[in-house]
Amino acid sequence: MAYELQVIHTVRMKTVQVAIQDIGYADSIRHLLLQDGGHRVRLVVTPDVTVGGVIVVDAVNLGSFPLLMNERERLVVIVHKEPADLYKVWEAGMRHVVFHGDTPHTARVVVIAAELALPNNSG
Repeated sequence: MAYELQVIHTVRMKTVQVAIQDIGYADSIRHLLLQDGGHRVRLVVTPDVTVGGVIVVDAVNLGSFPLLMNERERLVVIVHKEPADLYKVWEAGMRHVVFHGDTPHTARVVVIAAELALPNNSG
């Protein structure tokens, strides 16, 4: 008598909101994250802090979303290599930064790092 053992893996979907102006870059990040089957990715104009998970945002737009300042551990900030932008991000206490011009693959790695740093890997 032969028995078949089935292993069922439960994949917990992680949500990522991408709220950046460069639509092509945003779509590339979305595509890369969707490939692993473990992400829900929303391209949004205004991030919703009530939705769990990581939020990708342009540094120049941080002032437009004051509620995000309470969500630093969830943010991945896209920043230009300009002294004023870098100072702004540093002073705001941002932990996860991608430089404008970095590849979407780099952004994907930083998003995953941000997810892993969240309490209970929530998302």
